[in-house]
Amino acid sequence: MDKIKRILLVVPPGTSFVQPDGTKQCKECFPPLGLAYIASQLKASGQYDVRVYDMVVEDFWNETFVSDDAVLYGSSFEKYQKVLEEYRPDLVGIQCMLSSRSNSALELCRITKKLDNKIFTVLGGHHATALPGHVLKKDTDFVVLGESDHSFPELASCLNNGCDVSKINGIAYKQNGRLILQERRNFVKDLDSLPLPAWDIVGLEKYWLGVISMGAPPKKKRYGVVNTSRGCPHNCYYCAVPCHTGERNYRERDLERVISEIKLLVDKYGIEEVQFADDNFFVNKRRIKRLCKLLISNFPELCFSVPTGTDIPNLDFELIDLLKEARFHHLILGIETGDIDIQGRFVDKKIDLTGLREKIKYIKDAGLEPSGMFMIGFPDETREQVQRTVELATSLDLDRIYLIMVTPLPGSQLYDYCMENKLLYSDFDVGRLRYSNTFIKNRNISRQELEGIRRDTWRNYMSKRIDIEGYDNRGWSEALTKILKKEDRCL
Repeated sequence: MDKIKRILLVVPPGTSFVQPDGTKQCKECFPPLGLAYIASQLKASGQYDVRVYDMVVEDFWNETFVSDDAVLYGSSFEKYQKVLEEYRPDLVGIQCMLSSRSNSALELCRITKKLDNKIFTVLGGHHATALPGHVLKKDTDFVVLGESDHSFPELASCLNNGCDVSKINGIAYKQNGRLILQERRNFVKDLDSLPLPAWDIVGLEKYWLGVISMGAPPKKKRYGVVNTSRGCPHNCYYCAVPCHTGERNYRERDLERVISEIKLLVDKYGIEEVQFADDNFFVNKRRIKRLCKLLISNFPELCFSVPTGTDIPNLDFELIDLLKEARFHHLILGIETGDIDIQGRFVDKKIDLTGLREKIKYIKDAGLEPSGMFMIGFPDETREQVQRTVELATSLDLDRIYLIMVTPLPGSQLYDYCMENKLLYSDFDVGRLRYSNTFIKNRNISRQELEGIRRDTWRNYMSKRIDIEGYDNRGWSEALTKILKKEDRCL
C-alpha cells in the first residue's frame, strides 16, 4: 500500500526587518514558479493528490512581530496547522529559497512532525541547497538539492516503494547523526521535456489581488510568470544562482514552446502581462531579439517585463527598439559598482561604464523605465571606491535606484570567502540576512558609515521620485505604485 497519496507544497511566510529608525523592509510576493513545475510533475504521474499552500499570498497583509526588529507577513503558523489537520498530507515539501525564511521553514517542519511524526518533511530551494546542514534538524527528513524537478518525484516514489534512498542523486539527509550528501547529476538538460507549470494547482489568480511582485509591480493586474531559460553563464562572486542551477549551466527553452505557453496563459487565465523570471534573461541577445519579434507578431495587446537584472553588455540599441515595440515597460539594469577594480574582482560581467549614459538615454527616449541596481560593502572596498558607486548611481538619469549592501548569500563564493577568513561580524545570523545592513567586516570603513551612506543616498535620490515617508511606513506605498504604473497601460 502506498505510503504517500497526498502531497502539500508550501511557501513559508515572509520576513520583513525593521531598522532602528523605524523604516521597514519591503514585502514581496511572487508566484512560485518552481513549485508550479514540481506540482505539474507530480500531477502528471497520476499517483498523488497535490496542493500548494503559499502562506505569503494567502494572507499578505497580515503582520506579526516575532522580535523587536522582525515581522512575519502572511498566514500564521496556526493557520498552517489547520491546513495540515484538514488535508492530512503524507509528505510536505517546503520551499526554502531565502535565508531570511529558513527559520520559518524549520518551524513548519516542527509543526508538521508534532501533528504526525509519520509525515515526511522535505526542504528545497537556494538556502536549503547551499546549507543543507543548517536545515536538516530533527524535524526535517530530506533536502532536495538544486533543481528538484527530477529528484523530488523520485524521492516520493522511492518512499512509496520502500527502495533505498541512497540511490537517488541530488538529495541530502541525516543517517546516524551524519550528514549524507548525494551528488547532483540530474540537472534538467532539456527544459522542453518538463510539463508546463501547474498554475491550476497553485491558483494564479491569487497573485492579482494587490500583492507586490518582486522587482517592480506589473503594469497589468492579470499577469503570468514564464521562464525561457535556466541558469547563468556568469559566476559573479556574490551570486548564489550557480550553487542552485550549476556553475555556468545556462540552458534555453525552445522559443516556439515559450510562445505556446503564453498563448495557454492568455486563453486559460486571460492574462494581460508576462513577467519573464529567468536567472539571466538577456544572455543571448540574438535569441531575445527573435523572441521580441515573436511577441510582437503573436501578442500585440500584452505587456512584458523582466523583474530580474539586465545583462547590460548584451543590451544594444536594436534590442531596445524591439523591447519597446514588444511592449516591455521596465528594465532593471545590473550596474553593480562604479569602480573598475571592484568590477574586475567581484563581477563576472564586463560592463562598459563609459557607455552607460548613452544607453540609459536611449532606453528613456524609447519610453521604457530604467532602474539601476548597485552594491556597496565589498570586502576591503575603500571609501573612495564606495563614493565612485554613489556618484555613478546618483548621476545617472534613472527612474529609481536599488542600492544594497553586499550580502554573503549562502552558496556564493563570497559567503565561503567570508567564512574562511572570519570576515563576518559576531552578530551575523544566516536566518536574518537582509540587503539593508552589512555583515562583512571592512578595515577601511565602519559598518555604521556604510549603512548610513546606503540609506542617505537612496533617500536623497528617491525622495524626488516617491513619497519617502509613505514608502518607509508602508513598504510599497501608493505613491511608489503610481510611479511604477504611471498609467494603466503599456507602451
